[in-house]
Amino acid sequence: MSIYFVLKARLFAVLTIRPNLLNLRLLQSSPIDHSNSNVLTITKSRQFHHPAAGPVLGSSLNTNTRGHLLQILSLNGFKNLHIRICHNIIFKHFSSWIIPGQSYVMGRRKGKKPRVLQGPLQNPELHSFNSLASRSTNFDGSKTNQSKCNSHPKGLKKFQHLSKVPTTINVVVIGTGGPGTSKSILVTTEYSRYMFNCGEGTQRLAAMSKVLRTTAFAKISGLETIFITHKSWENTGGLLGMAMTLEGQKNPDSKTYLSRDISVKAFSKNVPEVKIYGPPNVENIAMMAKKFSVSSNMNIAKGEGVYEDFAVKIEPVRFFKDESQRNKETTSVENPEPAKKRQRRQSDPLVHNSRDVAFAYIITAKAPLPKINVEKCLDAGITIGPMVGMLQRGQSVVLENGRVVHPEEVTDISIADTRPFLVLECPSLEFLPSLSKNKVLQEYITENPEKSFSIVIHMTPASVFNSKDYQLWMKRLHDSTDHLVLNSDAVAADLIRVRDHQARLNLVSKDLFPLLPEIDSGMTIDADLKVDKKDEDDLKTEKPESNFLEKNGKVMMAFSGLHYVCRGKRIGFQVEIDEFNTRNIQQRYLDVPEIKRELDALREKMSATPIIIAEEDEKETEEDCTTKYPKVAFMGTGSSEPNRIRAQSCIVAQLSKHTVVILDCGEDSYGQIYRFFGSAKANRILTKVKAVFISHMHGDHHLGLITLLKERQKAFEEKQKAFSPALLIAPIQMRRWLKFYHTEFEPVTSLLRFVKLQTLLSEYDDGVSLQSGSFEDVSRELNLKEFNPVPVDHCNNAFGVALTHANGFKLVYSGDTRPCDALIKAGEKCDLLIHEATHDDSLLAHAKASKHSTFSEAMDVGKRMNARHIILTHFSQRYPHMTPFFDMTLPKNVGVAFDNMQVCPRTLGHLPKLIPALTELFADELQRLEIKNIKRIREQTEAETEDALKCCVRS
Repeated sequence: MSIYFVLKARLFAVLTIRPNLLNLRLLQSSPIDHSNSNVLTITKSRQFHHPAAGPVLGSSLNTNTRGHLLQILSLNGFKNLHIRICHNIIFKHFSSWIIPGQSYVMGRRKGKKPRVLQGPLQNPELHSFNSLASRSTNFDGSKTNQSKCNSHPKGLKKFQHLSKVPTTINVVVIGTGGPGTSKSILVTTEYSRYMFNCGEGTQRLAAMSKVLRTTAFAKISGLETIFITHKSWENTGGLLGMAMTLEGQKNPDSKTYLSRDISVKAFSKNVPEVKIYGPPNVENIAMMAKKFSVSSNMNIAKGEGVYEDFAVKIEPVRFFKDESQRNKETTSVENPEPAKKRQRRQSDPLVHNSRDVAFAYIITAKAPLPKINVEKCLDAGITIGPMVGMLQRGQSVVLENGRVVHPEEVTDISIADTRPFLVLECPSLEFLPSLSKNKVLQEYITENPEKSFSIVIHMTPASVFNSKDYQLWMKRLHDSTDHLVLNSDAVAADLIRVRDHQARLNLVSKDLFPLLPEIDSGMTIDADLKVDKKDEDDLKTEKPESNFLEKNGKVMMAFSGLHYVCRGKRIGFQVEIDEFNTRNIQQRYLDVPEIKRELDALREKMSATPIIIAEEDEKETEEDCTTKYPKVAFMGTGSSEPNRIRAQSCIVAQLSKHTVVILDCGEDSYGQIYRFFGSAKANRILTKVKAVFISHMHGDHHLGLITLLKERQKAFEEKQKAFSPALLIAPIQMRRWLKFYHTEFEPVTSLLRFVKLQTLLSEYDDGVSLQSGSFEDVSRELNLKEFNPVPVDHCNNAFGVALTHANGFKLVYSGDTRPCDALIKAGEKCDLLIHEATHDDSLLAHAKASKHSTFSEAMDVGKRMNARHIILTHFSQRYPHMTPFFDMTLPKNVGVAFDNMQVCPRTLGHLPKLIPALTELFADELQRLEIKNIKRIREQTEAETEDALKCCVRS
């Protein structure tokens, strides 16, 4: 494969890519036909332009050039690509591709000798900055020489902000593993982040704490590597939501507004790559879930072997469930072979039994750089400048007077715990023999504290962790080793920003927006965990060993706000919890005169028709059956990717005292139910769930299904009730997802009875036996007069539904759809229409392109349907707080849904009255949104004007 760079004087350099070598040489050229489809032009404004694809193939020519070219080369038809340079671009833009190792000639300029540099080409698959700095193999799979890389004067020194060894390393608890919470940790430095396990809701949990973002760099921006300890849904259920969020951060254009030609998707300039390390085929989970996403720009790949960058080295250690697999166990996967073809991989026994292997990870931080002593620098005659950086990196410098200054003359030794730490999950007791005998881990089970672990993070299930054998294995570790435990014995994670938002909503209505149940903080920290000023002074004079190697290790259960400092000023467990006080939060808003005035006016309106809600345990009259039910609780009112305030679609509709149906079940739906109802009531709700309705196969509507069904089974066991499978009402394509989970993870067919929405399609044999149900079963078990699913205008096989209960109440749920005549006909004269309203009216073109509805369109559907009450839901993540009804006159029967909002027939009439108070309560957020809206409209108008002028010039 050759790339031709066309220079002035009709000379060009030929770049020949070989398996492990990069060569550039000067050649004489004949003229090139620039209209050829294989010619890529780099214009004077440093933009890529291609005759066929236009300017969408790239952006400014900078140090990302290598990534853009590699993306272009990956397209079909670019085996021999001519690149025409219309500007005098110096070859230094390409020198950043090179690192030490082998020779090549860089290029010739008039009257000058060819520039010769040293270096092999890095792996072309790694085209982002982080990946460039963290590559571990060359084309042939051999390990790259990292030490030479650090001394190259013109290559990776450009990436000094990435190659700098971090001064701070933290292990941050994201998900505690407690009730309703996944288990996940984030290893953070100033420059990079590494996630271990990514269950449902991880993306939201990682965005909750403002304090940890500042003190421990606990944020997911820049995250490119996720490490999975065991192939289970509990460890991987949040991968899709995480990948979508990372895509939105790196490529905002992927979710911005379509303009001009809505039929053409914007090209993603920065396709984010998420590499997943872990057991065989663990990436298949994310790849399968990706098929249920409307986003096409996600780049999910499988990582192999030892991960290493300028901050850490992460070595996987495998151990097995079946002792007979021990002969296949590799103590190190440092040099993995290239991936085999699919047919050959399927014959690998480890692939067939991927749940029979678990991964532990040994994380070793690179030795910290010495600290520069300013006084010693001044004494040596060194001022602030590049010499300081060279000395800190271990290089000697020569002063103008000829004196050579060595690093040890002007630096101090950094105090840090340089021992590695371990992330571990032992899925069951059957894995314990292999874990105990693992040769790699045995090297760290020693009486020498310097060769032990600083901390072990246990993601082991509670039943295994509390077993006698596992505790004996833990005691073999050195006494100075700390332990962090994430499992079901830990407390649930606290979504502090959701709690803050709910406290604000509670000012508007205590009945519709009840305060969330309190969560035990789990703070059982010893007093010696907090370091006072005296201790900090002592740290400066004490030897490092006296702090890290002679201490007694602690065992800590995870909770929100807990993190472990592996490198930094305060080594050990630390606690950073965001301050939260409901009364203080509410008082802050009550002190605003405009808000106070609106709330007083609202109370005056509602006093005429007070809300009276009977307690669940009270004896119900016949009147209660018609005025109390259905109780509708909104667990998730967002769309697409989850955000901090709005979760993915989920509605819990309690049709009667003993009957519940769930309408859609997005990621972390069970977690939302647990946090809203509390532990005891959540279990009661789950035992009453008779059916789950899935409107269509987009991931934000069904990826929480498996967890909910499993937790429902546990609730029956805890209540000691006879278990009955739930009715799963879904498109027939759901069978594909169920089969995947059934074969890749564990059998789940006993948890459900499948009711396909396409009645005209016959059943087919896909190798998985499912209990089936019918519409008659749905009507009987939910006590319905009518059950009417309706095809709607969204994606293929998307449905809305109209339910008429025996008490006469008619509920219509739209799912995701454009305004749909079939739904209007089915829902005529309904009591409650719950309709999606993804976009505001200014984004009508975007709504049409994505087949969603705008606010006005949803309200018009309710008007045409003659619906008694309308609730808008499924809002774009642009509107996390309050929907912007800019200059709109709202009907008197329209309400807005929020997460953790509950309504019933008695309260539906109050929803429209809340909107003025809600608008004032979130005035600041709405003002910022309106500014963005005005800016977007102005930019769109300017672009349209520019296009019109170009058309006039052409004509």
